[in-house]
Amino acid sequence: MDEENRLLNESIGYLRPIIFTALNTGMRRGEILGLKWSDIDLNTNMIIVNQTNSKSKKERKIPINSVLRNLLIELKLKSDENLYVFTDDVGNPIKSIRSAFGSAIKKAGVSDLKFHDLRHTAATRMVEAGANIVAISKILGHSDIKTTMRYAHPEDSLIDALESLGKFGKNTTNIATNENELNL
Repeated sequence: MDEENRLLNESIGYLRPIIFTALNTGMRRGEILGLKWSDIDLNTNMIIVNQTNSKSKKERKIPINSVLRNLLIELKLKSDENLYVFTDDVGNPIKSIRSAFGSAIKKAGVSDLKFHDLRHTAATRMVEAGANIVAISKILGHSDIKTTMRYAHPEDSLIDALESLGKFGKNTTNIATNENELNL
């Protein structure tokens, strides 16, 4: 979280909401930069990743969480009827963030970070929050759940999973507590 906060703090104006969107949706860089207002439905809280803007060439829907919704409303109010969600100061769509992102990670003191890593972070956070892996796979647009598993790094959730087993058996099992009873 500390690295994330430093990165966001060092990001220039248009870059910050792009990073924030990646962290809250798991969308790819190209999907975010190609996002049009017509792809966002704030009434149903849904982003439609158009098949022409998707790596898999299949349309998919991504729910908008409450914090991203607030950001999108702010951006919409400032959009001046722009076609694209993420634009420069004069309303042109952002085509590349390579330089701005590189500068931000350098200023933030974050090493070895690629924009695509934000997608991994989003997936890992969804897993650790207890989201269903099939749902995460659909959000990310993966046709194979094995791909999603490579993205998700659920270290904390592994511990939580085993702790849940301990809680399950706690009230239903008489456990030996003496070493002699355990034959150790």
